Amino acid sequence: MRSGRHTLLALLAAVVATGALGSCSSTPAGDRDDVVTADPVIYPLSLRYPGIEVVADVPYGREPLQRLDVCLPPDSAPDTTATPAPTWSGAATDDPTGGTAARDRQDPRPGDGRPAVMLVHGGSWSHGDKATAAYRAVCQYLASEGFVTVNIDYRLAPTDPFPAGLDDARRALDWVFRPTTLQTYDIDPDRVGLFGGSAGGNLVAMLAVTDHESAAWADGDRIRAVVDLSGPTDLTTRSTEPDGVSASFQRKQLLYLGCRSYEDCPAAQAASPGAHVTHDTAPFFVGHSTDEFIPLWESQEFVATLREHDVPVTFVAVEGTAHSIAQLDRAMSERVVAFLRDRLR
Repeated sequence: MRSGRHTLLALLAAVVATGALGSCSSTPAGDRDDVVTADPVIYPLSLRYPGIEVVADVPYGREPLQRLDVCLPPDSAPDTTATPAPTWSGAATDDPTGGTAARDRQDPRPGDGRPAVMLVHGGSWSHGDKATAAYRAVCQYLASEGFVTVNIDYRLAPTDPFPAGLDDARRALDWVFRPTTLQTYDIDPDRVGLFGGSAGGNLVAMLAVTDHESAAWADGDRIRAVVDLSGPTDLTTRSTEPDGVSASFQRKQLLYLGCRSYEDCPAAQAASPGAHVTHDTAPFFVGHSTDEFIPLWESQEFVATLREHDVPVTFVAVEGTAHSIAQLDRAMSERVVAFLRDRLR
């Protein structure tokens, strides 16, 4: 595999050839690649959000970490007249929709609600919190741009290894699609996207490539857009090669996978988004820095797989070491919002 420097030079040459280098267009032009530089400021953290209400710690399951926040766009409030839905659905083996799956499929799908984004924090699958300043700011920023934003916590490794975190993310998405949630927060179920950074990027990518497998949602069309920043996409032995992740991160991956070694770890393939892409996968925005600790090739190969399946992708390589939502300077934040607006309009 080429070095990060050689990879960057190749990307620059390709972008120059297409006339895209330095483009700051606010509207994604379909499938495209860009190479950009980033300011060392997380733009959403630099703003104030006086008109954004945050409904905090809403349960979507019975476990302590099965909680979410809802960041509401300005001049909006939850509909408190809606009939409350059950806040948890029982044991993990129960119907993840809380018994509402059939009713959800039969209900008319409104076309006049607002777009929504489910946000999933990072932290190597072992730590992190929806209420940290950076993720709370991203939640508020997306809300300020008109998206009902659902910012989730989920169970963490090693106490709860794979697939617990993914199961929780899917359960939280099921919560978004409950009729009472749609009514309470005025969400259009035809305009729901996902946003995740680092381990959260892995989880939203996994949701996007496997959601069609859910028996409750056989049509596989409820996710309309995905933003993945620095998400690990290949957790197999490929990631342990010389150009892969560090030994310390390999240990974190194994703790998440619940395995002692990569040689005997079926979960490694199961938890790798690149192994599950289909033609039904929703469009992606993938951002990845050129010299960060998750190697650039993980996103490059994932993007190539998406394109092999005719999935539209906006791929942005950010020069430097900024990881996950640290990439969100003003220009990158605006790119992400433009992508979500384009795909969730």
